[in-house]
Amino acid sequence: MQPFTANRPFLKVSVLLAVLLAAFWVTSLVPMLTIALILSTLVAFILKPLVKLLEFRLGLRRSISILCVFLLTGGALVLVSIEVVPLLMNRALRLYDQFKTFPFQEKLNIAAADLARHIPFLDAEVIASRANQFIAGGVEAIGKNLENIVPLIAMISIVPFITYFVLAEGDVALKRMIERVPNKYFEMTLNVLNKIQRDLVGYLRGWILDSLIIGILSMAGLWLLGIDYPILIGALAGVANLVPYLGPVVGAVPAFLVSLTQFGDFRMLLPIVLLTVAIQAIDNVIVQPLCFAKTVDMHPLTVILVLIVGNELMGILGMLLAIPIATILKVSTTETYWGLKNYRITAS
Repeated sequence: MQPFTANRPFLKVSVLLAVLLAAFWVTSLVPMLTIALILSTLVAFILKPLVKLLEFRLGLRRSISILCVFLLTGGALVLVSIEVVPLLMNRALRLYDQFKTFPFQEKLNIAAADLARHIPFLDAEVIASRANQFIAGGVEAIGKNLENIVPLIAMISIVPFITYFVLAEGDVALKRMIERVPNKYFEMTLNVLNKIQRDLVGYLRGWILDSLIIGILSMAGLWLLGIDYPILIGALAGVANLVPYLGPVVGAVPAFLVSLTQFGDFRMLLPIVLLTVAIQAIDNVIVQPLCFAKTVDMHPLTVILVLIVGNELMGILGMLLAIPIATILKVSTTETYWGLKNYRITAS
């Protein structure tokens, strides 16, 4: 009988599973720290090309390059905060004041009765009641999300510090990790890590560009329709589009509510629905193929299922992080399988 050694595949798999379970247990204890680590890693992936550019083109030290990139991006964010945020906040407060005094119940009852006259089998009271429940549920959901603002701000405040160390020490840590990989797995491991980095960076850049385009399209469309606050609503749609397929839909709800307070009736409902469908179609047919190319080769149904899982685990942040994490898992499994098959690696 052969001795039960560390070379046995069963023991290797058992150790790997134990490590993964331990990591999952630790992250479940400190979910905010886990999210901060993931966000920091994603931000580091986005900023890394700029750091490399300063480091190799200008000959700056890594630490100086990182500080320069932080100053540039931080300065840009501060400038945007000074110029844009007060404007958006002012318009949001004005919109909130309009909502407080607007007779939603009365307008919904009138609209429901009008709809019931045209479609006899519909019950006006049921329609109005369901609409009120929908609005009340939306307000309640907003309130629940507002409760998470303080821990969210605390988490975001540590992201720059973790990002700095990921940029400064990430390559060294990765190199040391790769050096410990056995020779027969070395080429496959290097290939997996390179493709993860390539696909993740490509996805993150496309992600941001796609959201920017959706925001601009929403602003332009609402402005052409003559609806108030197009910049505010378009910005909301752009930010919401960080969750795939959500931007145009999220932008349509406040656009409809604004049009209701602006015109006093439902005349803009159909144009807003058509605008939402048009933006979603442009996004799916033109924008996403251009932004993502072949970076994330996932079926739309898979994307939706991944988003649902992310929402169940971590809420909105889970939906934001779902696709990057799924990308890492997908590339890891497919490339590992390909490597084991083509490099003819056998267990020993």
